[in-house]
Amino acid sequence: MNHLAVLRKKIGSLRAEIAQLQELNDRYWLRGGNDTQAQVAHGQRHERLQQIQQELTQLVGLGGRVRSVEQMKEQHRSRPFLIKKAS
Repeated sequence: MNHLAVLRKKIGSLRAEIAQLQELNDRYWLRGGNDTQAQVAHGQRHERLQQIQQELTQLVGLGGRVRSVEQMKEQHRSRPFLIKKAS
């Protein structure tokens, strides 16, 4: 399983969601956002952006661990094998 590819895919989907939320927020501000329903939706988008921020923080932690696991695997592969002499 390629953990880095999974992380990249997840980050890509979060980026797309952030872009969509930003576009909706821009529309909200351009229209004035005076009605209650628009304000509630804006609040929900704000909460989702905070959730995404928390997810990204967690992914950063996972990325560091995955990277270190990948580095350990690479070090193990590049290590020379010891061969015992037959007596």
